[in-house]
Amino acid sequence: MRRFIYWLGIFSGLALLLIMGLMCSEVFCRYFLHKPILGTVEISSYLLVLFVFSGVSYTQSIDGHIKIDLFTSMLSNRSQNALRLFALIMALAVYGVIAWRTSRAFLLSWQMGEVRWGALPLPMYPVKFFVAFGSLCLCIQFIISIFDECRHNFSRRTEE
Repeated sequence: MRRFIYWLGIFSGLALLLIMGLMCSEVFCRYFLHKPILGTVEISSYLLVLFVFSGVSYTQSIDGHIKIDLFTSMLSNRSQNALRLFALIMALAVYGVIAWRTSRAFLLSWQMGEVRWGALPLPMYPVKFFVAFGSLCLCIQFIISIFDECRHNFSRRTEE
């Protein structure tokens, strides 16, 4: 699973490159060729969802999310570990609900053929799928992080 989450991080980076390429192409075509690219806003917003929700589990796997340790740094190591484990469990609970609810939203969107209207009408269900799928992958990564944290704390206690 760790390898899959790594490849999701690569996919996230590729989505970001596509967004940048699309935006640069749009600027070039609009101002130099006087012909804007149809659906740039819609496509880039879809790619932004892919970028965020495919990269969030990878960021968790490398412990890359922002942390503020102003107060926790004053705690003992044991308290810091307990607080980190509690935060992971709470995050798993919150994102479990998000994954469940967005999965239901995806299924409903798919069944009714929901479309986002704009310059380029696009179906909504692929984006909703990636929100649900990314949230589920983040939940799996939280479970991995919880086991890693427990294993790390247990091995440290046996050394003491």
